[in-house]
Amino acid sequence: MTNMMAAKFAGAGIALTLLATPALATEGGSGAYLLGSRDSYAGIVPPPGTYVSVDAVSISGDAPFIAIGGVVVVDPSIDVLVTKVNLTHSFKEKVLGGRLAVTVTQPIATGDFQFDGTAGGGLGISVKDSNTGLGDTTITPGLGFDKGNSHWAIQTSFFLPTGYWEPARIDPRNRTIDVLSFGKNRFAVQPVVNYTYFNPKTGWEFSTAWSVLFSARNEDTDYQTAPEASIEVAAVQHLKSGLALGVAGYGYQQLGNDSGSGAEALQNAYGARSLEARVFGAGPLITYSTKIGSHTLSFKAKYTQEFGAKRRVESDVLQASVAFSF
Repeated sequence: MTNMMAAKFAGAGIALTLLATPALATEGGSGAYLLGSRDSYAGIVPPPGTYVSVDAVSISGDAPFIAIGGVVVVDPSIDVLVTKVNLTHSFKEKVLGGRLAVTVTQPIATGDFQFDGTAGGGLGISVKDSNTGLGDTTITPGLGFDKGNSHWAIQTSFFLPTGYWEPARIDPRNRTIDVLSFGKNRFAVQPVVNYTYFNPKTGWEFSTAWSVLFSARNEDTDYQTAPEASIEVAAVQHLKSGLALGVAGYGYQQLGNDSGSGAEALQNAYGARSLEARVFGAGPLITYSTKIGSHTLSFKAKYTQEFGAKRRVESDVLQASVAFSF
């Protein structure tokens, strides 16, 4: 692996962006994983070293109903700004013939949540809740393998229920609400297979990732989110100047129906035969990498527009990231 290639890899997507977009079929209007987080260089585990990145993600969307904190709310809309600190360490020692790297991600979120009432008894007016708090910590170990221009990364993300979460508190008589939490109050695990083809002579890159997210039951609300499968792709042209331009997209499909009394309440309120969801998203991305002494500084900006949603809201997601290698 050349120094130039290592510098590019270090500055592009080494840490996972882990927060979900608003959705209809998963509890709380969100899942544990942000679709589209794996794009450029998804299949590459960086060279030995320590890497830090900070992401700012703006998410906006709405839905007919969602179940949140044990309550079904009507016509919700949400705007969230998430700041995430990602720390990745890639080890020198090989494990099973591959490079071992571990990423720890900690999000901090600020959001506004607005809705018109609750199923089975509306509040009569539009109400709004605003909050700031920690999201769930994510730990992602992975192994990287290289063969010529092909690169593979086998990862597993563990979503720990460490973020702020409380059952919804709604008092129609006094017009007081407290429904917005940023933790999921449940453990989740996501095995992932990533692949990147990168030709350093032409600068052409194609990356993809396949994953399935398995969530534990939220015991406090009796809500079991069904497994969530996704495929993510990116096509990028890297220029000698350090600039890279491309497009990225994803497809998402739940593998079954959500279950438990919390899911049944949502399904009955929505009048749906199933809560099984799917959605697609696509948009442009731009990255830039440069050297500061022996270190690499990288920037990324990406916009994603969702489409083709079924039993899931279509969202707009805008992301800006900066990464630094030690």
